[in-house]
Amino acid sequence: MLRLEIDVTSAAGVLGEPACIVANVLLPPGPTAPHALLVCVPGGGMNCRYFDLPTPEGHAQASFARAMAARGFAVAWLDPLGIGESTIPSDPYLLDPDLMASTNGMAARHILAGLQCGALSPQWPAWPSLRSIGVGHSYGAMLTIIQQAADPMHAALAVFGLHTAGLPDNGPPMDCTLDPTLVRANLVAMTRARHPEPYVTLQPPKSSQAVSAAVAMQAMLVTMTFMTRLPNMVSKEAAAIDAPLFLAFGEKDLHTAHHAAPASYPNSADITLVVLPGARHNHFIYPARTLLFERFARWASALPAEEP
Repeated sequence: MLRLEIDVTSAAGVLGEPACIVANVLLPPGPTAPHALLVCVPGGGMNCRYFDLPTPEGHAQASFARAMAARGFAVAWLDPLGIGESTIPSDPYLLDPDLMASTNGMAARHILAGLQCGALSPQWPAWPSLRSIGVGHSYGAMLTIIQQAADPMHAALAVFGLHTAGLPDNGPPMDCTLDPTLVRANLVAMTRARHPEPYVTLQPPKSSQAVSAAVAMQAMLVTMTFMTRLPNMVSKEAAAIDAPLFLAFGEKDLHTAHHAAPASYPNSADITLVVLPGARHNHFIYPARTLLFERFARWASALPAEEP
């Protein structure tokens, strides 16, 4: 596994300070070229370890990254700015989704280009035809959608646990009447007015599951929290996605209108929807992850070739 520190200062200009995204890259065993590069972005309140959860002895693999590498994929899992090992700016309120998406995109392009030309590690060959798939959970899926709409670098997207309808029951009813365009233009100022601190501390919830996501939990950025719960905040970007999509929800997810989700992507002609039995929002801690890993790997392996 390779750990990277990627300079994204030029895409984070409003911060007015150096910015670095930390990512981990894992390759499949053997000399064969990977099926694709999976670029994984965690959701709110999680760092990138969500994609590499420890597996208790006697249980099915809990690490998405290791399960996918074993199935022939290169996997990169990254901490967005303000999260995990990546740069925490002096003013975290400034980390709005557009800035975070653009810096994630810069990091993703660096990793993909490095694998295509063989520059990431002298031990790794060049794979010039390698394509990438954007993989996001919850808020990380929102960032991946924003990134792809602005810069369609990925051949396909996997959206885990995100519905563009937001979470209107998680805040004041009046917020649901806010105009999404107005909110996006004034998100930082509106967040400052509502929240006295830029982070909300989270405690791991009680769980009966053998697998735990506690190792990946940390404080949540309030700017992302405010936007995530509002309806239709990324409807415009979702409608612009024309790449194949893999949508996954837990049966008892935060969003329960599972079969309405594909309608948010009218320009994609290739949408797969999977509902994971018994699972809630953090899909990887539930036994149904074995279904998710297998279904996703088959879908990603069968993506059509790029048009010449």
